[in-house]
Amino acid sequence: MKTLSIATIFACFFCINKFEIVEATSQKWHAGVEAAGYGTKYELTIVPNVGSDKLIFDRLWIGNKYFKVYSFQKGKKMRNNLFSKGDTITIMVNDRVQKRKPMPIVRKDDININKKYKVPYKYEGEALLSYTYKGKRKYKEIKKFTEKKELNYQ
Repeated sequence: MKTLSIATIFACFFCINKFEIVEATSQKWHAGVEAAGYGTKYELTIVPNVGSDKLIFDRLWIGNKYFKVYSFQKGKKMRNNLFSKGDTITIMVNDRVQKRKPMPIVRKDDININKKYKVPYKYEGEALLSYTYKGKRKYKEIKKFTEKKELNYQ
């Protein structure tokens, strides 16, 4: 019996999540003027169980589209993406389409970066978050984004 409880504690110690995704949302938006564009804003609200000295969030794929991520606290971009254990942080990305007549503009940088950072493996959810923990690359699937009411800036 003692062996079982020690083994259980040992297993739980190594299975502790490095962070918890509290909420994953998406929100479509329109700028109000056709030339200004439209898109979808994605937000992940995360509570880390370790500090940014061990855990770094850096990449997100939505479908097969790559986004570099930045961390925010209370709506402001965090300096050097630093956070502590237990902080509530938000990762935001904006999938923006800017239309110009007669066709949408696609920046060459966007095409090149999607070729450079291909999706590492086929995943089943709506998105894949990439992070490093103690220097080792890890991935977390986001099964579904909760859709918020569309914003229309008119």
